[in-house]
Amino acid sequence: MQIVDILELLVPNVWTAITQLCATAVLFFLMYKLAYKPVRNILDERSRYEQSKLTEVEALKEENEKLNLEAKETIAQANKSAEAIVRKAREEGNSVKNELIEQGRQQSAQMMENAQRDLELQRSKMLKEVHSEIVDAAITAAEKVLESKIDSQSEKQSIDSFVKEVINK
Repeated sequence: MQIVDILELLVPNVWTAITQLCATAVLFFLMYKLAYKPVRNILDERSRYEQSKLTEVEALKEENEKLNLEAKETIAQANKSAEAIVRKAREEGNSVKNELIEQGRQQSAQMMENAQRDLELQRSKMLKEVHSEIVDAAITAAEKVLESKIDSQSEKQSIDSFVKEVINK
């Protein structure tokens, strides 16, 4: 009996093996239908989601690079226009400065001209006053000479020449 028991232990029962194989096949089938397919679908869905996110990231990266290039171009244009504005402001400032200098020169020349005219008028006025005073003095001197009844011809001539000389000046 021992050999039969040992043989039974070494060689499995065919019906038990078939039953176990069928049970294993049913379990595999059930696992495939209930677990493998849903898990695979979930993993495929997750893979598609991750791939779409990677695509979005790439698109955003490209858009970001494009925006950076546009920003750099805009900054470069702004710098150029700022330089142009500064250059124009300097030119306008220089032209305004030159205009103000020229106006100052013109006003100074005008003031000098006016001052010279005023001096000339005052000089002319003073000469007329001096001339008038000399004439008055000569007339007064002539009256005194005439009062003293000087009859000499030479004195009369000297008075006349004195008056003419004063008048001509």
